[in-house]
Amino acid sequence: MTSQLNLVELEEKKKETKADTEDDNALPEREQWGNKLDFLLSCLGYSIGLGNVWRFPYLCYTNGGGAFLFVYLILLVLCMLPVMILEMLFGQFSNLGCISVWRISPLFKGIGYAMALVSAYFCLYYNIIIGYTVYYFVASFKSPLPWSTCDNDWNTEACFAYDTESGNDTDSLLTTAAPETNGTRQVWSSEEFWERRVLEKSEGLHDLGSIRWEILGCFWLVWLIVYLCIIKGVKTSGKVVYFTALFPFVVLFVLLIRGVTLPGAGAGIVYFIKPQFDKLLNAKVWTAAANQVFISFGAGWGGVLTLASYNNYRNNSIRDCCLLVLLGATASVAAGFVVFSVLGYMAEAVGAEVDDVVRAGPGLTFIAYPMALSRLPLPNLWSVVFFFMLFTLGLDSEFVTLETVITALVDEASTKYPWVLKKRFLIILGTCLIMAIIGTPLCTQGGIYLETLIDWYSAGFSPLLLALCEILVICHVYGWRRFRKDMENMLGFNPSMYWVISWLLMSPLLIVVVFIYTFIDYEAASLGDYTFTPAAQACGWTMTLTSVMCIVAYAVYNVTCLQTGTLMERLEAASKPMPEWGPSKNCHRIEAGFEPLPGHGSKDPDCGVVNPTV
Repeated sequence: MTSQLNLVELEEKKKETKADTEDDNALPEREQWGNKLDFLLSCLGYSIGLGNVWRFPYLCYTNGGGAFLFVYLILLVLCMLPVMILEMLFGQFSNLGCISVWRISPLFKGIGYAMALVSAYFCLYYNIIIGYTVYYFVASFKSPLPWSTCDNDWNTEACFAYDTESGNDTDSLLTTAAPETNGTRQVWSSEEFWERRVLEKSEGLHDLGSIRWEILGCFWLVWLIVYLCIIKGVKTSGKVVYFTALFPFVVLFVLLIRGVTLPGAGAGIVYFIKPQFDKLLNAKVWTAAANQVFISFGAGWGGVLTLASYNNYRNNSIRDCCLLVLLGATASVAAGFVVFSVLGYMAEAVGAEVDDVVRAGPGLTFIAYPMALSRLPLPNLWSVVFFFMLFTLGLDSEFVTLETVITALVDEASTKYPWVLKKRFLIILGTCLIMAIIGTPLCTQGGIYLETLIDWYSAGFSPLLLALCEILVICHVYGWRRFRKDMENMLGFNPSMYWVISWLLMSPLLIVVVFIYTFIDYEAASLGDYTFTPAAQACGWTMTLTSVMCIVAYAVYNVTCLQTGTLMERLEAASKPMPEWGPSKNCHRIEAGFEPLPGHGSKDPDCGVVNPTV
């Protein structure tokens, strides 16, 4: 009887304001995905980036092969997946970006600013890596491949190239100890191309040198492409990912078939999956796996939250998230098979062990791969395809991360200036121009040091901290019971208690343990043989602390400037949800037990009724 009365009251409340649905002052409708596939492919492209090609295989190799895979999958299921689901549900329920979504508890709005800031850092240094792929893509049309020989202007007397005719060199391809002749260390031709032609690398961060105009052109070209692809918001970027998200899978499949048929591929694959279970007790294995799952899938960055904020209110995000994580993990493992099959071939070609032909980071992407590609039949074709694949992989992640920043800015500005929603393209243009200008030092001769410093400190610590704060605020400040009730209204069913237990216990505990071990095993930032000076490391830690300071600074500002009463009264008031918190559309607000808001009414087929406008 009570439930029937509640339904009657609900319908009456909707009818009372139905006459105002065509209010001329209604706020512009927030964008939504054109269809569900747009959303899934965008998330897939965000989760599968350049790190899947070089970082995952290397970490697996250096941390016990199958043992690392075991730890990776444990952390994926018990830690990252619950955080990703929480973040996706959080964004979908509110239809807000990573800053405005903290109407749930304004005291912690600084978490949103920190997410936007970390994403901005990522956009800066990630675009220069995509720029390098453009440079290599263009160079791949030259025959012979410019990194395969030692007779170029940039080569030195120490240059060492593989003799494809005799094939009698027996030294490792990418060991830190290169071949020596008469006591002189020789340098592989692909390494000289990377350091002396592409980068014109300086001596260190203290010597940025001059601008590399070709790299600057590639860098700005990438920014132009990114701008054109997201200028219309998710309506255009959601269509672009149909190609950029699926094409890498096609290339990975082709490369996998080609790789496993190469001589020596089996030895590389065995090395990749061979378990070393004694390393399970090594803390470094767990910290490496944790960093990889959070960096790869973007939990704690605000990107997942932003993508979900454009979803249909009734979308089953839990199911989508599980599917995306499965596909992302599959892509990482597939990339590992591709990489190690080629490395096995390289090892056999030079008579070396597989563990002598692997090196991480840009050195693997822009030294080992080019050398491997130059040894395949039709090397120019494989190089063009491979570097175009890297370009599309990077572009997907850049779309979403930049969209996180843009959405945060637009959502915040539109609360005071509603016209911003209609002039969104100006925000996108301004953001791209500013970042392209700020990123110019990355295109200098010492830019690789700057890129390494930003990557080392902005991506390693902050996302884990932000994910932990996000869980604690939603589950303990807002309340897990209240959040679960909100999700029941949105999804039509209660999230499983497994997810609740994960949010309350397993995920926070694992993040804290990883954090502790990360600091115990801390290593100073370095690039090859170059170790950053204490002053440079201090700058890096300052960059990391900016995210923490966002949280603290906004909390202090909110309590001191926006609240009244005693300290405890201010803290309590700042922790409570704002009146605007809840679903964005009034029909959903009423159903979920929230008060309707002025200007939030429109004809919405998702509701099944006409939304009221107050």
